[in-house]
Amino acid sequence: MEDSTVEQDFETLPVVSFKDEILAAVKNNQIVIIIGETGSGKTTQIPQFFADENLLGGKQMAVTQPRRIAAITVAERVSNERKSKVGEEIGYAVRFDDKTTAKTKVKYMTD
Repeated sequence: MEDSTVEQDFETLPVVSFKDEILAAVKNNQIVIIIGETGSGKTTQIPQFFADENLLGGKQMAVTQPRRIAAITVAERVSNERKSKVGEEIGYAVRFDDKTTAKTKVKYMTD
């Protein structure tokens, strides 16, 4: 996927327009439930918002996916968006395959 296509996709995701409100809600509340349509950017963008705002406090964020291929594909997409390699800042862990390091901030995994 070309970088320009990834950037266009990112900019058109509905969740991006709610970034400030999501971050404010997370900073001001112990529990936040975010509901959105499939394809709105919940899985790919919200973890990046948290990582970019240092809301992880040096810890890893786990994002569960129902299937191995989903966890791997999403990790690859987000790494591509961030112009990094899978296993660095963004990684995944599925049965018999762990692509994470000590630097990994967001870890996509099967539940």
